[in-house]
Amino acid sequence: MREKPEVLAPAGSIKGMKAAIAAGCDAVYMGGSRFGARAYAENPEEDEMLEAIAYCHLHGVKLYMTVNTLLKSREMEDSLFSFLRPYYEAGLDAVIVQDLGVLRFISKYFPGLAVHASTQMTLTMGKGTEELAKYHVTRMVPARELTLEELSQMRKDTELELEVFVHGALCYCYSGQCLFSSMFGGRSGNRGRCAQPCRMPYHIEGEMQAEGDYLLSPMELCNLPYLPEMIEAGIDSFKIEGRMKRPEYTAFVASMYRKYIDLYFELGREGYQEYLKQHDKEWQENLRQLAELYNRSGFTQGYLEGKAGEVSNRNFEKRGEMLSSLRPKHGGVYVGEVLSVGKHEVIYQTSKKLSAQDVVEFRDQRQQPSYEYTLGSEIAAGKKVTARYQKGCRIKPGDTVYRTKDAALLARIREEYLEKEKQLPVCGVFTAALGEPVRFTVYRKGAFGETEFVAECTGDICQKAEKQPATKESVHKTLNQTGNSKFYFEELEIRLEGELFLPVGGLKKLRREALDQLEKEIVESFWRKDTLEYSQMECKEDIRPESSEKEISASVMRSEQLEPVLARADISIVYVHTEVMNTKELLENYEKIIEAGKKPWLILPHIFRKSIYAIFEKELENENGIFSVVWDGYLVKNMESLHFLMNEAGISKEKIRLDHNMYLMNQQAYEFWKEQGIEHFTLPLELTEEEMEGFTFLPQTEILVYGKLPLMVSAQCITANTTGCKGNDRVLRNRCITFVNQKKQEFEAVNYCKYCYNMIYQKEPLFIRELVEKNVKLCSVQQRYSFTTESGRETADVLEGKFEGKTQLGHFRLGIE
Repeated sequence: MREKPEVLAPAGSIKGMKAAIAAGCDAVYMGGSRFGARAYAENPEEDEMLEAIAYCHLHGVKLYMTVNTLLKSREMEDSLFSFLRPYYEAGLDAVIVQDLGVLRFISKYFPGLAVHASTQMTLTMGKGTEELAKYHVTRMVPARELTLEELSQMRKDTELELEVFVHGALCYCYSGQCLFSSMFGGRSGNRGRCAQPCRMPYHIEGEMQAEGDYLLSPMELCNLPYLPEMIEAGIDSFKIEGRMKRPEYTAFVASMYRKYIDLYFELGREGYQEYLKQHDKEWQENLRQLAELYNRSGFTQGYLEGKAGEVSNRNFEKRGEMLSSLRPKHGGVYVGEVLSVGKHEVIYQTSKKLSAQDVVEFRDQRQQPSYEYTLGSEIAAGKKVTARYQKGCRIKPGDTVYRTKDAALLARIREEYLEKEKQLPVCGVFTAALGEPVRFTVYRKGAFGETEFVAECTGDICQKAEKQPATKESVHKTLNQTGNSKFYFEELEIRLEGELFLPVGGLKKLRREALDQLEKEIVESFWRKDTLEYSQMECKEDIRPESSEKEISASVMRSEQLEPVLARADISIVYVHTEVMNTKELLENYEKIIEAGKKPWLILPHIFRKSIYAIFEKELENENGIFSVVWDGYLVKNMESLHFLMNEAGISKEKIRLDHNMYLMNQQAYEFWKEQGIEHFTLPLELTEEEMEGFTFLPQTEILVYGKLPLMVSAQCITANTTGCKGNDRVLRNRCITFVNQKKQEFEAVNYCKYCYNMIYQKEPLFIRELVEKNVKLCSVQQRYSFTTESGRETADVLEGKFEGKTQLGHFRLGIE
């Protein structure tokens, strides 16, 4: 049988960390005061974080620090080393990283520190991960959108540990690919400051919305029902989301995964399944309790089941199964129905027992709340309740009643996990003999009963008792009174020789000194002393290559966009997307590009998971496939397509350019890619003009000067979630939907059915060509026009400088937090 997977709990605060440990987690992840993807959590300052590391290690729990944001060059040069050094020396177990520049930096300056590749790296396959392992990556956190089949295959393809989210909030977008919050207010999700635009209402223009207005709001994840399958898939760590949630949530969710993982390993698969049958009431009660703490219109296990984003398993019939489209926040649990409504009072009947201090909420058929109040006393299930309500509240007979706060459950969780400090079992041997100093040895046992840590303290020389000599019972009672300390004695042996005078105060002091020494022995065993020195000069070395001739390029999504692009003499490189065009069209357009005397480049898909990889393997094997011609270059958007090109298709690294979503945000990221042999890049969309100017590698880069900005790439699909999947419909495949937010700002969503992902664009396009050309420092940067949803006529107008409506500057002048 496999080893038990780790229960990895979120800790948005010290209190949350202690609650998770009390609930039985194996590891916690938390952010420090900087560089974490939850900037608004109660992240500890340095002294608190050092205490947290010590506390975790004392309790045999690992602590992983989130350094999973994109860093600017100045931050890395000035702050990252000094920020991490005290935690590294204190024995920090691992860091979770998104930025490949941060990855390289940590690997170089903190060689003994394990790195976990964040889910924000959008890793969808296990192929090629040996390159990450060279930079001390020991674990990957795959994209949350993967199915059980994909995770099982990933386990076969990589030796890295797999850490998979099993519970909590889901993003609508593939993590790390979202610019929605960034482009509307500058709060970048890549910098830990997401404003959660996915939880806001939207309306599809020109259509009736049968479902709710929350088009981008996924339900909460709960994979507890799939626990056996995930264990057998080889998942190493079960990760719970929730650093922004209350400590009670963290504790209880961790306790549930601890409980059922332990049961599975105690009983085996068949015994576990039989246990669930025999204890169905207990199982359903635990699921209810999880829902009471937080859910969004219930729970989903949809991605594991392949309900969205998987080409080979399209969900044609059912719509929006993974969305909480009527209500984006905590849904609570159904507890009753309104029977009648008077002028000032409402009568409802309960379906569950309610407790004093519970909060109940009345909702209409579309889950819109009308009134909520806090109960003053306990109410039995099945009872009719009369409650007064505020004037103006629109409550109707038949409306539902939900409990949004289960006061009794929260009180039990606090009592069990929050109000008592978890104590560790230790053993002790106390020895006292006349004329000899008292001696107290304390030690902690390991998992197999072996002695792990030992501390020994001595006290005063024993004197003969004049009256009442100490007894084993009296000494045992005194030493065993550990109170609120971090330890308790599971074994305590007392050895006395002679009639001895042993003052109580001396015994207590000896106990305190011995336990303090034991704590020190345990904590200091994790300390490191191998930190390298750091010089900022290494990051500031100017390696600016000589300027090369600047070129202008354009990318096209549809064949109709190609003709006006080819008509432009100033455009020398033409990129073609593969999402919409089939192989025949791609090859025909390739010939047209060659005939026009321009360079044809192929753009690989934005997401490159198992089924898409298979599509490209077939193209490679097909003598008339897209790889049957010689492309001048390839634009890649993910690690998987990069691996495919270099290792399957045999494409030389010199012909590869990284797109803007590969986030070359700092000099260290450039160094990382240079070590991989990659020399051509695209500047990220979240950089300002001033930040770009500081790069030494500008002649090797390209900048998007026109395009509808890609705000999200999602396994979800607005078309599929509202009218059903159109993957087999030749007319409605790749359909562009316009939808608006409450401020009437317009967005476009396209269901790219070939690869089963949805792209959401900002309808107002970016246009910064004139500003780029005026900047002397950016004159060596190659410029790109990006055409996605534009018609052929619109493409021609853009190239001629004619725009209908407004354009925008993106982050060129206004940066991100």
